[in-house]
Amino acid sequence: MSRHHRHSGARQTPRPAATPEPGWAKAPGRSLPDARSFRDDLARRSVPAAALLPLRLFLGLTFLYAGLDKLLDPAFLDASSAGSIQAQFAAFIRVSPIADLIRLVEPMAVPIGLMVAIGEIAVGLGALTGLAFRVAAVGGAALSLLFWLTASWATRPYYYGPDLPYAAGWITLALAGTGGLLVPSRLRPVRDPAAAGAVRTLDRRTVLQASLLGVAAVAVASLAVPFRLLGVELPGERPIVSPTMSPAASIGAGPSESPSPTGSPPPSASESPSPTGSPPPSGIPVATVAEVRKRGTASFVVPFDAPAPLPAGDPGIIVQLADGTFVAFDAICTHEGCTVEWNAADAVIICPCHGAAFDAAHHAAVLAGPTNQPLAPLPLVVDTATGRILLQT
Repeated sequence: MSRHHRHSGARQTPRPAATPEPGWAKAPGRSLPDARSFRDDLARRSVPAAALLPLRLFLGLTFLYAGLDKLLDPAFLDASSAGSIQAQFAAFIRVSPIADLIRLVEPMAVPIGLMVAIGEIAVGLGALTGLAFRVAAVGGAALSLLFWLTASWATRPYYYGPDLPYAAGWITLALAGTGGLLVPSRLRPVRDPAAAGAVRTLDRRTVLQASLLGVAAVAVASLAVPFRLLGVELPGERPIVSPTMSPAASIGAGPSESPSPTGSPPPSASESPSPTGSPPPSGIPVATVAEVRKRGTASFVVPFDAPAPLPAGDPGIIVQLADGTFVAFDAICTHEGCTVEWNAADAVIICPCHGAAFDAAHHAAVLAGPTNQPLAPLPLVVDTATGRILLQT
């Protein structure tokens, strides 16, 4: 047998079949990757840090602004205002799925409001600077979910509310990290987690950075004190109210539980004199005739101790009709819970959030969507002797 023949008859080792790359779609002759290969493939994938930068800057600046805006808003800690944290808690109790928890912590509304404001500042600073970035992102997601369960829960449909998208954005940043972009080198995470002691070092770094972030947030929050004493507010849209009353800027208040009108005329108040010898009308003073006549409207807050069925803690709005009588309605929009305003040019009550319009002269009937439910009426009476407008109890 020749050498060539002997060589050609030798056993040849078959070449191993090529292993499909993890993540390939199923095709003839191929099987789907198992869970392990999928995780390995997922671990090798990355997104450029620049792609997440717009989301990071938007969320960071928004939460920093939101925290400072709360601290600079004179109504936020004023219990007599519809924009106060106390008023918001009262509204949340009526609509939130965690109403029992809110009711439990309601006596601590002011310190909780301060903690939320400082927490928003901390989250914003962490997102912008990279300090304890993932901790800040997780905190932002937690705050957004809390806001969704309270301020946005009454929003229908759900995609009108902003808090769920905020939560999704923060979760994305918590998973992705900063990628080292626009972060000082000392704040960047350990690059080799497999190195000896790296996990312990990362834990210590995280705790230290989170502590520094908390100190920085308190320091930034304290800067709001002198500005608040000077009456400085951040620019933003606020409802127009009577100069002698507290602003009625309710954030995230839910729809009132007061019954809506069913064809009956709304409670109104006229200035016709009472019969001689009759006792003066009783009720809760909410405005004066002079105030309403001057601007055609006035805003007020239903006191927190107002008896049922009055919507305690809700903002209210008074309008003088063309015939000289006064009508009042719960100022919480029946769509998403924003505070409505009086539009003198069109003589309608409007919602600045989504454009709902209500006819004050016809039981606050809906003139334009997105809601189909009128505002709840509030009973009024005028004390002609004093010129006061009172909310009947």
